[in-house]
Parts: sequence; C-alpha cells; structure tokens
Amino acid sequence: MRTQGKKHAARQRRAAWLLAAAAGLTGLLAGANAHAQAAGESGEPGTAAAAGGGQGSALRFSGFATLGLAHNDNATAGVTTSFSQLRPVQKGWSANMDTALGLQLEWQPAQGTTLQVQGVARAGEDMKPRLRIAALRQQLGQGLSLNLGRLRSPLFFDSSIAEIGYANLTVRPAPAIYALTNSVASLDGADLHWRLNLGDASLLAQVFGGRYDYTHRFNNFAPAISADASLRGLLGFSLSANLQDLTLRVSHTRIDRYVLRSAQVDQLNNGLDQVNGALQQLAQNPLLPAPMLAALQAKSRGLAALRNPFDNRPDYTSIGLDGNWQHWRVLAELTWMNPHNDLVGRGRGYSLTLARSFGDFTPYLAVAQMKRSSAVLDTSALAATGLSPQLDGGLQQLQQGFNTAQQFANISSRSLSLGLRWDWRENLALKTQLDLMRTPSPGTPGPLAVPALPFNHKLQLFSVTLDLVF
Repeated sequence: MRTQGKKHAARQRRAAWLLAAAAGLTGLLAGANAHAQAAGESGEPGTAAAAGGGQGSALRFSGFATLGLAHNDNATAGVTTSFSQLRPVQKGWSANMDTALGLQLEWQPAQGTTLQVQGVARAGEDMKPRLRIAALRQQLGQGLSLNLGRLRSPLFFDSSIAEIGYANLTVRPAPAIYALTNSVASLDGADLHWRLNLGDASLLAQVFGGRYDYTHRFNNFAPAISADASLRGLLGFSLSANLQDLTLRVSHTRIDRYVLRSAQVDQLNNGLDQVNGALQQLAQNPLLPAPMLAALQAKSRGLAALRNPFDNRPDYTSIGLDGNWQHWRVLAELTWMNPHNDLVGRGRGYSLTLARSFGDFTPYLAVAQMKRSSAVLDTSALAATGLSPQLDGGLQQLQQGFNTAQQFANISSRSLSLGLRWDWRENLALKTQLDLMRTPSPGTPGPLAVPALPFNHKLQLFSVTLDLVF
C-alpha cells in the first residue's frame, strides 16, 4: 500500500508540474474555437485555442484537457491510442485511454516572430509530461512562414489535433488507422508554409522535414517490452484547400530510416550471428561438394539479411476531407502505408464519419478499417541443412520466432463506432461512444495489446469523456 501511495503521489506531482510551470508564467485566459484554430486557420496545426489576452498580447497561455473513462469487455486484449502508450486499457474501467492535459505558451518578442512551447501529460503514460512543441515561427511575408524546432506531427489529416479531444468530433481518431501515426507525435526539424487567400477560401502548402525519437511499446509480450524508435530523414508535403464548408487535405511523407532497437532485437541478432558462425564453420569443410558449399554460402548471406528485422523505410499518404451541409457533417480519410519491409507488410486504411446536429447535440456513426497485405518475408535461409542436428535446431527456433513476429506485426483491424457529442457549454463538450472493434482472426492482434495468441478478437469499448479548451 505504501508503494502504491508513492506512485500515486508521483503522478500527482507530474500533473502539478505542468500546471505550476504555466501558472508561474501567466494566468488563465479564456478559450476560443479549438478545431478551427488548432487545425489550421492560423496556419499552425496542433495549437490549443487562446483568444484571451487581446490581439496585441505578447504572452499568451492556453490549454486543453480531457477527462475520460473507458470500459473494455475483453479479458484477452488491451486497447491503446498509439504504440507508445505505456498502459493499455485492460478489461474493466480505466482512464488510460483518453485522459490528458495539454498546456501551451506563446510569446511574441517581435512583430511576425512567435515562440511556442506545448507540453502534454497523458494518463496512459502515468501523467509524465511530454514536450510536443518547442518552436520558433517566423513570418516571411507574401503568405510565407517558417517554423523551426519541435513541431506537431503533420503525417495524417488529424495528426496535429489527435490529442485535443475538443477539436475532434468523435472521442478520438480511430486507432485502426491512427495508432501508427499517433506514436510519431512530433517532428524535430522545420516546415515552410505558404498560404494564399482567395476570398472566403484559402490554399495552404506545407513542406516539412526532420527527425524524431520515441519509445515504442511492444504490448504483445508478457510482460510488455520497450524499444528505442528512431526516425531519420523524414521529408514530406501537404496541400490543403479550406472552403467555406469544406476542407480538403492531401499529404505524403517519406522516412529514410525507421530503426527499432531493444534487448530482444539484440538477442535475435546474436542468435542469427551464432547460427551464422556455426554455418560458416561447417562451410569450411574441404570435403563438401561445390554445390553444397555454394548453398551454405547463400544461406549465410540470407541469415545476415534477417538482422534488425523491424527496421524499415516507410511512406505515409493521406487524403482527407471535412465537410458541412446544413446540419450534416461528414469526415473521411484514406491512408496508405508502405514500410518497404516484408515482415511488417503494406497497409491501407479508411475512416468515414457521418454526423447530424440537433442544436447542441450531435449523434454520429463512424467506421474505420486498416488492412495489411500478407507479409512475404523470405526466411528460406532458416531451412534445415540436414548436416548438423544442433545447427538445424537453432535454425528451427529462429524460424518459429520469425513466424510469431509476422503474426504480431499484422495491424489489420476494423471498427464501428456510435457516439453522441453534447456541446453543453462554450469550449466544453461531453461525449459518449461505443466502439465495436475486431481483427481478422484470433491469430491477428491488429493494433490491440495481445500478450498471447490465439485470443478473443472481438472487443467492445465504451467511453465517456469531458473535453475542454481554455
């Protein structure tokens, strides 16, 4: 009990750290419309709304928060919003899915120059503060602006506002297609915006590049393990058209190196090296026929190629829209992911949300799906040699390990969501949502936290959230 009390106190201190740091800089200011400003009317996605303090205020403080509870009915699978979430929502009630606090400070030291800092603490990560934005924005004139530093992720249509619950019509962007990109919450680098205003419409072009590091959680182990994820050579662009009742956006991102390192990956590499060493010793036998020697040498090269099997070079593509017609609203997005890695496999997904407002109440229906192509990793180098029982035993163990890895790498899933949003106060929204989630089979974990296969691949998640911006 004493240990649990210490952990609880530590979580409270982390949350208080964010609040105290912001309170020491400036007082609370009244909010504004979150989605319009957070999603890009100012040309800077991922910022919390902040209208208080006046137009000429040099220092502005704003923030967002979500108080949420979610109930999972599945005892064999947990739920997360990203692959960096420390604590999945297991069977029963939990605040780990959506509860979050975000604080942002903006300082304008000179005309056209703005410094932004944003921190976020999530219940799923024990309320440990994470730096999401630490950037300098410089207006260059002629509709051009440059951002340098840590920026919000621009990968998908709603990536920049995924954590701002109030800015999302639904409780959260569908994990089926957003679990991967939510893990890449920020970008350390630069982006260049160009905005062209055409009456009530505007066009926005964005070019971005940089790098990012985060901790990737493999929740499909018991206990779960962590890996150091490193993204290098990230380059991309987006084009947006903002009309009076319609927003369209297309984006494409290419990452030159996506590296995953952990003790388990090191262990796998060592196993490959040991088996390869034994294979090379066997190939030194002068009595081996030439064809068999050539086959063993080819097998050795194949084993070397299997090192670091999770490293990849992914491309992300997104086409999204947000449209309004009278009391109706529709949101849709198509996504493609090509990791250039046969173990992970390609993925294509979609999400579609239809909503109808009745005053302050907005019921909605949403569907989402991610489908991964079959992995075709070449593991022929792990076939038995027939020359050494010990060597063949090691090859068999490695083959079983790679087969399991290919199963757990399959992120295919689909969901059907029914929800109700109530905008009961200015800058406050209460939402309820029922998600019916499933993966293709009991042997396919999808984005779920599944420690053992097979499992119950159908899951119901009921969520209640209170979202606010200030």
